[in-house]
Amino acid sequence: MRNKPSEASKKQYSIKRYLTLNLTFWALVMTIIPALVVYYEAGHEVEEIFDANLAQSSRVLKGLITKESIHNKQQTLDSLSLQESSSSSYSHSYERKLAFQIWEESTLIIGSPFAPNTSLTDFNEGFSSKEVDGDEWRTFTLYSKSDNWWLVVAEETEIRQELVNEIVQSNLIPILVFVPLLIILVWFITKRGLMPLNRLSTTVKKRHYRNLEKLEDEKAPLEVNELLLELNNLFDRLDEAHQRERRFVGDAAHELRTPLASLLIHAENAIDDSLIDPDLSQELKEQNQAELQTSLYSMKKGISRMTHLVNQLLALSRTEGQLDKAQFENLDIRLLCHQAISFEEDKFAQKQQTFIKDVCTKSINLKANAPLIQSLLRNIIDNAVRYTPDQGKIKLSCHHDEHKQNVIISIADSGPGVEAELRSRIKERFFRVVGSGQQGSGLGLSIVDKIVQIHNGTWDLDESEWGGLLIEFKFPVSING
Repeated sequence: MRNKPSEASKKQYSIKRYLTLNLTFWALVMTIIPALVVYYEAGHEVEEIFDANLAQSSRVLKGLITKESIHNKQQTLDSLSLQESSSSSYSHSYERKLAFQIWEESTLIIGSPFAPNTSLTDFNEGFSSKEVDGDEWRTFTLYSKSDNWWLVVAEETEIRQELVNEIVQSNLIPILVFVPLLIILVWFITKRGLMPLNRLSTTVKKRHYRNLEKLEDEKAPLEVNELLLELNNLFDRLDEAHQRERRFVGDAAHELRTPLASLLIHAENAIDDSLIDPDLSQELKEQNQAELQTSLYSMKKGISRMTHLVNQLLALSRTEGQLDKAQFENLDIRLLCHQAISFEEDKFAQKQQTFIKDVCTKSINLKANAPLIQSLLRNIIDNAVRYTPDQGKIKLSCHHDEHKQNVIISIADSGPGVEAELRSRIKERFFRVVGSGQQGSGLGLSIVDKIVQIHNGTWDLDESEWGGLLIEFKFPVSING
């Protein structure tokens, strides 16, 4: 069976076809409308000209023809009435559609050869229209008081319509001839104008999916340049995400190799120790049992370390992702500080450490991502707890600066601290201070650094009041997305 087209394919349309049809349609509309205007304007002007000609002809005839001229100059009037025009010497077909009459009351005194014998007017001065013998006539009538008769000059309205039609045809014929040329021209221009898009589409189609280099097209117009810019930005983000994935896989493989090898050794030792020879003495059996316990304890520590490492790697992967700052929310940092402290209380108790809270009593609002800020607080508190010796001191402070434009978070401890020349490297991934006596992944402060960058903040390392490490963060209250 043939697959039905999807909804997306039904909605697709061709830009070329869209532009060609619309440009052609509107070009025709903008041509036809002026043609109609010309048609009506031409009709009006023709009416005006022919009416003026009727009026002028009527006044000329009124001045030439009088009762005296009819009696004294009959030969001249015979010539004026165009009696000979009915013969084969007739000069123009339009003369059959022109006429004049002179009426005295209901008697026709004189008329042109092609004038009907019935009256062409209702004997009212001025312009009028009347149908006679199936023909529509336009007339102009004058009344002569001296001769007491009516002078009528008329023409068939068909003459006017023919003239208007000829004017319109002379304008429409070029339009009808050039419409096909217009369609071809519009199609050609549209096709040529869309060539950069077609070229870009072909380039992208031929690309390997791993090729995330920037697209270049020196001949691209401004609109396509904007598309190229956005595509290149997209490629940059995809390349960054790809690099993050590669780093994550590489980091995970690198860091998990050692603890996995260690776990394998301890597992083999545990298996060997569990196979107790029944012929061994009680003392050797107890020794094997002790070694078994040691191997299992080492395995537990290794698993715990791996769990911590995996959690740190996942946290680092999340922080390296692109976050939408428009989705940040207003947080009360005091509450997050109290939550982070309560989460570590068991560790304080185990090491009998003194924890000092210097948190403002008023609300400390910050527009931020709650899970990331919680991760930051837990990382720095966990670091302080692990590197601070038993019965040591840790102090967490949180307050606004004097202008209330920034939120200041700091943590100080009485641990060994970090030498000044090493503080610039402590943010590096997997960096650990040699001789600290503590195991770790070296990712905690790298995660903290990414979280600070995401929130447009800054942080510095210094010596605490007890000679240990002081870390101070500064976050702007309002973060521009």
